[in-house]
Amino acid sequence: MTDLDQYLERLRAEPADPRLAEMDDMVMAGVTRRRERSAARRTFLFAGLLALGVGWAGSMVPSTPAQASSAFAPMGMSDYAPSRLLGQ
Repeated sequence: MTDLDQYLERLRAEPADPRLAEMDDMVMAGVTRRRERSAARRTFLFAGLLALGVGWAGSMVPSTPAQASSAFAPMGMSDYAPSRLLGQ
């Protein structure tokens, strides 16, 4: 036991490593980086689940069947085109 006490006494007498003074800042920076990464993952997870939910809900909504227009409309002219409204 005496040897252990001597080793501990010598260790206590030695100066502390200067890197230990900066350790608090490094630990807090690591915690901040981890928190930001975690928040980014949660955001991507939420966006993915929202996209899946909207896609699933959209596939469940019944759609109306497509109907062809009865009037002939060359080049996709609408019934509201100026030439049609003016009767030309």
